[in-house]
Amino acid sequence: MGDFERIPSGDGQMRSYFALPTKPNGCGIVLGSSVWGLNSDLTAVADGYAALGYAVVAPNLFWRLDPEHGMEYDFSRFDKIAKYADVGSDAEGLVDLASAKDALLARSGCKRTAAIGWCYGGRIVCLAAMDKTFDLCVGMYPTWLEKHLYIAERLVRPLSLHLPELERFGTVEDAVERSVAAFANHPQIECFLYPGVEHGFDFGPSHPYANHAAARLCDNRVALSLDRVLIRGEAIR
Repeated sequence: MGDFERIPSGDGQMRSYFALPTKPNGCGIVLGSSVWGLNSDLTAVADGYAALGYAVVAPNLFWRLDPEHGMEYDFSRFDKIAKYADVGSDAEGLVDLASAKDALLARSGCKRTAAIGWCYGGRIVCLAAMDKTFDLCVGMYPTWLEKHLYIAERLVRPLSLHLPELERFGTVEDAVERSVAAFANHPQIECFLYPGVEHGFDFGPSHPYANHAAARLCDNRVALSLDRVLIRGEAIR
C-alpha cells in the first residue's frame, strides 16, 4: 500500500498518492485521473504498477476545484461528476503532471518515466506527448481527443492510444473514426481500437461500462509498451 502526500503545483498543494516498489526497476509512472479523480480504483492501479517494479504517483488533477476530489463510481451522481471534464485549463493539467513527476523523481530517483491517463487525464497526457517531460505517454479514451488531432503532427514522445469503438462523449458523431484516421500508421504512435466497448471499459467492475476482456487486453498492451520504452529504451513499435 502507498501513502498520500500534498505536493506543490502551480500556486497550491496537490494531494497525491505515492506507491513505491519493494524491488524498483528504475522507472516511474505518473497517473492522470479521469473525472472521478483520486478514488480507490486509481490507487489500486498505482499499487498494481508498483508491484511490477515501477515507482508511481497519482495526483489529484482537480485540486483547484476540490482538494480532496476522489469519487467512487456512482452513476446516480454522474451529473455532478461530468462538470469535471472541462474544469480548469489543459495548461494547468500539464503543470500538474510535471509537478507530480518532479515529486516522484525526488522520492524514487527513477530514470525514464511514463504518463498514463484516462478520460480527462487521458487528454492531458496526450498533450504532454508534445514536449519532453515524459518518455512515453499512454492515453485511455482521451476526452474530446477529436478536437486535438494536431497532436499527431507535433509529437516529440511516443504515444500509445486506447480507444473504445463506442465513444459516447465525443463532440461529433464520428469522433472515434477521426481519431483513428489521424493517429493510425504514425511512426511514434500505436493506436488500438477496442470493438464493442464504451468509455470507461477498463475501470473497476463497479463502473457500469467495465469490460473484463477488453480491460485485460488493454493492461497487457500497456505493460508491453512500458517494458519496451521504459525498461529497454526501445521505440514504441
